[in-house]
Amino acid sequence: MNNLYKLPTTIVSMNARAYLQLSRPLNLVVASIAVILAAALTHELSFDLVYAVFSVILITAGGNAINDYFDYDIDLINKPLRPLPAGTVTKAGAKSFAVIMMGAGSAVSVLINPWCALIAGSACVLLYWYARTLKNAGFIGNLTIAGLTGMAIVYGGLSVAGLESIQYAALFAALINLSREMVKDIEDYKGDRAGGARTLAITRGIPTASRLSTIPLLVLVAITPLPYRAGLYNIYYLVLITMADVVLCWCCMRLIRSPSIEQAKTVKSVLKAVMLLGMAALYIGMY
Repeated sequence: MNNLYKLPTTIVSMNARAYLQLSRPLNLVVASIAVILAAALTHELSFDLVYAVFSVILITAGGNAINDYFDYDIDLINKPLRPLPAGTVTKAGAKSFAVIMMGAGSAVSVLINPWCALIAGSACVLLYWYARTLKNAGFIGNLTIAGLTGMAIVYGGLSVAGLESIQYAALFAALINLSREMVKDIEDYKGDRAGGARTLAITRGIPTASRLSTIPLLVLVAITPLPYRAGLYNIYYLVLITMADVVLCWCCMRLIRSPSIEQAKTVKSVLKAVMLLGMAALYIGMY
């Protein structure tokens, strides 16, 4: 019973700016754009898209918070300026924030349809499981995040219509995020090693992990022309996606030729920009 009284007190005393940082605003923007794009690709927009975007923002914010909660010791080494290691947010506050955000996001998803409610609930479970256990389990953790990213695309499509026209978008998002998660593990090598994580960078070494992280990108480059050849997208898609492919090939060369923590930091940032370019290609290519 005492915990029920502590929860409102914790939320009222929030440092709004610190909690916004805990949510990782850029990640929220990218997730929102992914959902909007997926819905737009179906050509069937409705007010349910507002609920979908709102719920994804809430669940993503909660997932980021619970991730930082379980990563506290690691982030003391890897990311000391994050709200928790910096002391601007308490661990209890972060946990309460995560529960409230994911709970609210799941509640909003019920307003859309049963399939979206199921996906939202499953995403919350997977985000918690990932933060607590799977993140330190190596490649299976990377696959989990990649799958969740693909689920966001599926979620956006199902919120207004169905799965038609969004399969490629979901696959593209999953592949590029699989590579990005593997690269992030290289970037976090020092803290993960101190925290006892079992990532590919730790179990196989940074050079091997760097080479393995290029495989999803090379697969992605190989399949990006297929929607154009199948007549699903126009020439503008081909032009933009070719630009993205060139950057992806550059990332692969950097990872193979000079594998290092610093290189991983650079590639991780570039891949986020490529995701936005890929989203633009998919959207423009449909019209």
